[in-house]
Amino acid sequence: MEVFTQAILPLMILIALGYIVGKLYKGDAVIFSKATLWIFANILTFSFVNSHPPKAKNVALYAISFSILFIYNIIIFKVLAKKHEMSNVYFLTSIFGNTGYLGYPVLGLALGQEAISYGVIYSVVAMIVVNTFGIAFMTKNLKESIKNLTKLPFIYAVLLGLILGYFGIFWTDFPAPIYKTIKMLSDAAIPIITVFLGVMISRIKFEKKNLNAILIASLHRLMVIPAISIFAAKLIGLKGLTYMVFVIESAMPTAMNASVISSALNEKPEVVSSEVALSTILSAITLTFWINLVAK
Repeated sequence: MEVFTQAILPLMILIALGYIVGKLYKGDAVIFSKATLWIFANILTFSFVNSHPPKAKNVALYAISFSILFIYNIIIFKVLAKKHEMSNVYFLTSIFGNTGYLGYPVLGLALGQEAISYGVIYSVVAMIVVNTFGIAFMTKNLKESIKNLTKLPFIYAVLLGLILGYFGIFWTDFPAPIYKTIKMLSDAAIPIITVFLGVMISRIKFEKKNLNAILIASLHRLMVIPAISIFAAKLIGLKGLTYMVFVIESAMPTAMNASVISSALNEKPEVVSSEVALSTILSAITLTFWINLVAK
């Protein structure tokens, strides 16, 4: 119960506040979205990676472990169930986890600030694999997927943080005006990102007619994927904080990116969007379970 009240409930309250604001004010959220992506998310990413630059070994272990999850999804939805009318929907909702906007706040509250740096590495690995090979499986165009990946500012924030950190240059040692600016933005990032998630969910129209598919996709994302991640993590040899972060990040609900991709590819976007909303709501329960399980 303590995990829920200390780590999950505060975030769900912020999401709810964002949802209410999104319902009350129907205006375009593009500016809010751009500010969140380009400023707050990048500053948060840079500051935590720079403060706790991960060892190359841990990055490699995350890449191998996540690849196991990805291969599992390919086998299930692209090989065994490729003729199922919902196979692409299940594939999208399964590979796109909300490891950033929700993952970072959960990790920080549940495991401490250092856990966020590992969460960033998980997100980078997932983003590279999913946005290249994942989208390529959907569009049959790997070259275009790689090109689109290079346009994401997140990648450059990680690289800058890592390079400076490995050379012993930390943002906490920057001149006072720059340090204070980064600190203020970093401190504000998690609440703002979480409220933004609520605003985005408020834009989703829930489709009751697809309830069965939505529920199946949500339970697979929230329960099956984390279970597979435990197997992958133990197989590869992840331990301690790296193990806990890997499993918890794998247990995150489906990210909004899945909805964007499904709309672009015309792959039942109404089902995917509804699943994003439902999996986020249900994650209040499932994340509590997984955090308690791996933190023992």
